[in-house]
Amino acid sequence: MKFIIIRHGQTDGNLRGIVQGAGVDLPLNDTGRAQAAACGERLKACHLPIIYCSSMLRARQTAEIIVRKTGCPLPAKSVPGLEEVHFGEAEGKLSEDIHRQYADLLAVINDVDNPRRFDVSLPGGESIRQSTARGLQALQAIAAAATVPVVGVVSHGALMYNLYYHFFKESRRFENCEFFEAEI
Repeated sequence: MKFIIIRHGQTDGNLRGIVQGAGVDLPLNDTGRAQAAACGERLKACHLPIIYCSSMLRARQTAEIIVRKTGCPLPAKSVPGLEEVHFGEAEGKLSEDIHRQYADLLAVINDVDNPRRFDVSLPGGESIRQSTARGLQALQAIAAAATVPVVGVVSHGALMYNLYYHFFKESRRFENCEFFEAEI
């Protein structure tokens, strides 16, 4: 099964550099809604029969806009496990402050040559290995129930980074409403 995995549109938290994670559930801002509409226009040619999404507001709103723009015949459907990475104590704080406060932990997490990176997390948060396993389980559940060859999935930047690394063994960050394709 082919997945088109899409990052949600912009929120004010993105603009302000707030670590949103799974515990900060902000809505799309005007730019985010415009990004979602433009993404829907780009995805029209894919003729997606259904769009799945994280249960978080920013992902649901993005998915609903994409459904309207693409003419998808079914409403967006939330699936547990597609939520953003849990960043624990970092959530709701400014990213620049977190990078200072947890510089040593983040150095390990961001070092692609360090095998420990997959199991380290911010205090109270989730590791790369944990969030990737959760995201993959959600994708596998979608694939197991699907009767179509391709679906859209709206999720979040850090989870997408982890999933992309899992599928392609490359690091890649995603801007709001960017997407990639993967197969299970």
